[in-house]
Amino acid sequence: MTKFISIKRAQNEAWKIYDSWRKEGGINCPAFKTKVQISLLGWRHLIGATGNKKRISDDVYRRLKLLPHVKTIIENSKLIQNIKKKKHQTYYALEGMLEVEENNRKALRKIRVIIIEDFKKNKIFLSEMDKK
Repeated sequence: MTKFISIKRAQNEAWKIYDSWRKEGGINCPAFKTKVQISLLGWRHLIGATGNKKRISDDVYRRLKLLPHVKTIIENSKLIQNIKKKKHQTYYALEGMLEVEENNRKALRKIRVIIIEDFKKNKIFLSEMDKK
């Protein structure tokens, strides 16, 4: 039961951050020379609310805890790490090495932020993940 409470707490804290980015109109990104829009699409993807892939609670919790680092990566990325086209959709990857706290210890971790492009060429935040 406490695990559920900590996930709910993490989700509430992460939503406050996420929603503030939405209200700011996105996050400026030097790599794209434009703002990356923050929408409910990315939020639903992070918490596993949509799509055919339901996320396990540990994965959701880890992604919620990484969320504050997303803005730093987007704002500091001058280089797009990867571009992938899949089913008429373009996916961009931005990466950064950041210090992440886990189990009360800090560790350097590579964090990847996924941005998609809509039909109007807008860049929209979709997801983030770390590589252990």
